[in-house]
Amino acid sequence: MRSPSSQHSLKSRRKTTYPGRVPRDGFKDRPRVNEQIRVPYVKVIGSDKKLIGILPTRDAIGLARRQGLDLVVLVPTEEPPVCGIVDFGKYLYEQKVRMRESKKKQHATEVREMRMKMKIGPGDYEVKIRKMREFLADKDRIRITLFVRGREIVHADLGMKLMGKLSQDLADVARVESPPRLLTEGRKSIQMMLVPK
Repeated sequence: MRSPSSQHSLKSRRKTTYPGRVPRDGFKDRPRVNEQIRVPYVKVIGSDKKLIGILPTRDAIGLARRQGLDLVVLVPTEEPPVCGIVDFGKYLYEQKVRMRESKKKQHATEVREMRMKMKIGPGDYEVKIRKMREFLADKDRIRITLFVRGREIVHADLGMKLMGKLSQDLADVARVESPPRLLTEGRKSIQMMLVPK
């Protein structure tokens, strides 16, 4: 048997429900529907997508119920809020489909990094160019980092020439967002940013 103190703690953890109040836990992004609408007047759009007018909320809910549908808040920021007489389940399904379609059309651009050394062979150079073309075709930005080691810093102009050659070879698919610059703090390098055209 539980002690009285543990029973008290169980009671305090339960959610308190109030009569006439519809709980909205887990539905923060869902629109308000029927009795969840708490404003006195709403602008009502019928099931045929035509404006009915401004009605008291109770009358609008009754109108929707007589048609076997729900009153759903479509634009909560308007004054009074715009509500539609729709089938709520069908409305939620259509919203999900629209969200999925818009996510398909979006592309999160990534910043890809391409690292190389000043002493790069022609074969490696071609591979790097081919890979950068793939990144640019996917609409990704590229940060090119050319590492300068030891006494190569004296010949930084050769690195700048290599960066110029890179930007010329990719000129048909990319443009230079930030021109080549020498970074001397930390690991010495020359960096340039390319973005797709």
